[in-house]
Amino acid sequence: MSLFNAAIHSKSSAFIFALCTLCISSTAQAIVNVEQAIIGQPTQGMHSTLDFLVNGAAGNADKSSSKADLLSLWQHETHTEFLQLQYAYGKSRGQVDTDRAFAHLRHRSALGPAWAVEGFAQVGRDPFSRLTQRTLLGGGVRWALFEENLKSAGYLGFGAFHEQETLSSKLGTSDPIRSVLWRANSYLVLKRQLNEQVRLYSTTYYQPAFADAADFRLLEQASILVKLDQHLDLKLSLDVSFDSKPPQTVQKRDLFYNTGLEFSF
Repeated sequence: MSLFNAAIHSKSSAFIFALCTLCISSTAQAIVNVEQAIIGQPTQGMHSTLDFLVNGAAGNADKSSSKADLLSLWQHETHTEFLQLQYAYGKSRGQVDTDRAFAHLRHRSALGPAWAVEGFAQVGRDPFSRLTQRTLLGGGVRWALFEENLKSAGYLGFGAFHEQETLSSKLGTSDPIRSVLWRANSYLVLKRQLNEQVRLYSTTYYQPAFADAADFRLLEQASILVKLDQHLDLKLSLDVSFDSKPPQTVQKRDLFYNTGLEFSF
């Protein structure tokens, strides 16, 4: 049995290393929800979910969009490793209007039943928001407000991160192509298992710049999952984001809603 555990540990380590390499080499959103997989404390070992969401219309409105989202979690003793990879692509009237991607890696260590420290790194791009590349490096603490295993959970997070952005140049704009700043990072996560079939998730982020409190970002991510099978869920999600000072020509508010399937393994 000990040899089997060692083999699993070795495979898990190799898997995390490969995902870290992918995270570093990839190039999105400044805010990422990595709290959506499990209600309460995860059990030891690997946990992963894969979402695939599609929307479309034809006729008077010719639109299509798709999003793939992989979230992997490795729980080992009091430590948790997360990796999230996401890619979204869409067309409207035959023209590409969505092409964003990100990779997010996070480590968390529990200090006790209620408190934990965490560090994270992220890289992403969103050319239709003039974002050629964004990289983040930061950390903070997380406080468990309540945890009722498999029924409900709530968490508050506080911290900061260092952000570097490179924008694409555009005729008629005067904002700097490259910016570097520090932002505070706070979030509230709420999870609820309504019954054996239905789960609810809500995550709210607030990220003001240290140098200018009027420069802030907000995100609300909400989803409903309806169990179809032991490893398969129907997922409905809504993301609403607000950037008080976006790049020139980019709107302050974005709204994304999707329907699709989530596979757990």
